[in-house]
Amino acid sequence: MLKRLDDIDVNILNMLQQNGRVAFSRIAEEIGVNEATVRYRVKQLTDRGIITKFTALLDPAKIGYSTTGIMMVKTDPALFEDAAEKISELSETYHAFQNTREFDIVAVVHTQDLKQLSDLRKKVKLIPGVKEVVVSATTRLIKIKTAFEL
Repeated sequence: MLKRLDDIDVNILNMLQQNGRVAFSRIAEEIGVNEATVRYRVKQLTDRGIITKFTALLDPAKIGYSTTGIMMVKTDPALFEDAAEKISELSETYHAFQNTREFDIVAVVHTQDLKQLSDLRKKVKLIPGVKEVVVSATTRLIKIKTAFEL
């Protein structure tokens, strides 16, 4: 059974979600514990799999990926796992979800342009077990939320 998060863990996680580069000394000062406690807690949170990665969030359009698409895929149930794995492994796939409605897989993909998005759709249709692929290009990013409310 996973140990519940206490107030110290929650405060550490909230500060790290806002700025993954915040110094442990700053966290310690802010929440009223010593730096060794913060260091130990972060290691424990990482070891428990609660913190999975420290990373920088990039703007896809500013690094050459001007087109974001939502890809919805119907699969043959017998080949779902293999198809899901292949879709997840595509370099253009950034998020892939198993879905409970009409489409078995919903993925967020980033491409350089609409032609590459169209080519990706064709490529996914060729994956064994894929029965149907519907892709829509997004027109504007309204919200991206990277932090969980604890």
